[in-house]
Amino acid sequence: MEIKEIQYGNYGKCLSISNGILQAVVTIDVGPRIISLSRLDAPSPSNILFEDTQRKYTAKGKAFDQLYGPNSCYYTYGGHRLWLSPEDYCRTYYPDNSPVIYSLTEEGISFSAPQEHRAIQTEFMISMGENSESMMVIHTGKNVSEDMQTASLWAITLLRAGGFAIVPQNPKKDGNLLLPNRTISLWNYTDLHDPRLCLGNRYLLLHQQAEGAVSPQLKIGTDCHEGWCLYRSGDLLFEKRYVHDVNAIYPDGGASFEGFVTADYLALETLSPLYRIAPGDSVRHVENFTLGYRPNLADPDFSDEASIAQWIAESRLPGCV
Repeated sequence: MEIKEIQYGNYGKCLSISNGILQAVVTIDVGPRIISLSRLDAPSPSNILFEDTQRKYTAKGKAFDQLYGPNSCYYTYGGHRLWLSPEDYCRTYYPDNSPVIYSLTEEGISFSAPQEHRAIQTEFMISMGENSESMMVIHTGKNVSEDMQTASLWAITLLRAGGFAIVPQNPKKDGNLLLPNRTISLWNYTDLHDPRLCLGNRYLLLHQQAEGAVSPQLKIGTDCHEGWCLYRSGDLLFEKRYVHDVNAIYPDGGASFEGFVTADYLALETLSPLYRIAPGDSVRHVENFTLGYRPNLADPDFSDEASIAQWIAESRLPGCV
C-alpha cells in the first residue's frame, strides 16, 4: 500500500491509502471518516462516496451543550463512519471534531477519535491487498467505562447521489412454514408508496432520486441473511459484504442491514449483533468493500427480478449470488 498525508477538499489533513487500483482517503483532522473511495483507473471524479462539503447534516442543541460543552455540534461530514446502535440522540451523535489518532499495524491502518465522554471507544482499521478492487474495514468498540455496556457496532456508508441499491431478500428454503423467514423494520417517516422503494420477493430496491419522493427521508431495515448489498452509480459498482448471525439478536427489530435515502445521498448501513460488553472488553464488526469499474453496463429491468439476478451475475462482483 502507498500511504501519505494529503490536504483534501475542505476536510483539512487526510491520509491517502492506495493499492494500485483503489484509493481511500480518511480524515485525520476530524472524524475519522473514509471521505473518499475511488478507482485510480476510472475517469474523474470517481469518488463513490457522498461528501457533505457544505456541512449540511448536523446535530446540536441544549443536550449537546450539557454533555460536550457550549456550542457543541455534530457534523456528519459524509463518507463512511462507525456509530453505535441503538440510536440515541446524544450518545450516537458524538461530536468527533478533534484530530484523529492513526497508526500502522501488521493488518493495516487504524483510526480512532480521542477518548472523551464516551463509555465505548470506537475505531476502524483499513486493510488492502495489492492491486485489488476490494478492501477490508474492521470496526472495533471497546468498553472503557467501569460498567457493563450494551451496544451494536453500526457501520454507515453514505454514497453519492444518482444511483440505486440492491439488497437480497432472505431466500425461500424448506423449513417450518409456520414461522416467518424475514423481518422488515420501518421508521415512522417511511412511506411504503414512495417510488424510491421497491419490495420484491427476491430483492429490496432503493433509488436515490429527487423526483417523485413523498417525504424528505426514507429508511428501511431487514435481517439480511445473505450479508451483502450493492450500489450502482454511473460506471461504478460498490458492494458491502458482512456476516449475519442467524442466532444473534440485532437492534431495530432484528435488522443487520438498513438503507437510508435523502435528497443528497443513499446510505448502506450494516450492524453487528447487540453485545453485552464488559469493562475492558472489545467487539468487532467486519465489512468487505468492493469498488468495481464497469463501463457500459446497462441498468437491469427493475420490474423483472430474473433480469436483476442476471445483471448481478454479469457485473461480476464477488460474493453476490
